[in-house]
Amino acid sequence: MNKALKLALFLFIMILCSTNLSFSAQKDVLLKTTSTWDNTEYKKLKIKKPEVTVLKIIINVNEELPMHKHDLVNIAYVKKGTLTVITDKNQKITLQEGEVLPELIGKYHYGKNTGNVPVELVVFYIGEKGTPLSVNK
Repeated sequence: MNKALKLALFLFIMILCSTNLSFSAQKDVLLKTTSTWDNTEYKKLKIKKPEVTVLKIIINVNEELPMHKHDLVNIAYVKKGTLTVITDKNQKITLQEGEVLPELIGKYHYGKNTGNVPVELVVFYIGEKGTPLSVNK
């Protein structure tokens, strides 16, 4: 290989190495909070044996879940649809596709599909191992 070709190859490799040709990961903070959606501060969490559960939940059009509560931290990501959450005190919040909900802890509520397509949720639960994910009223 002649010197000019070696130099050209060397420069090409240097350009490749110095140029970031790989795809850059993009990150967006979807939620950063110290409280649930009704502004109840998270208390100091004491979890001796933590357990994480992730569920995919689909709520059909005009369907509503039973009145229930959670005794652990859980975060719901609305992957698709429109979800309205209503407490037993009639507090309401409506979320659209792409929004995140820091769920209530120890307060009764239910979710209702108030859109025209099935709601698809991805819900992350973090709590003491063996704690039920929800308790119906």
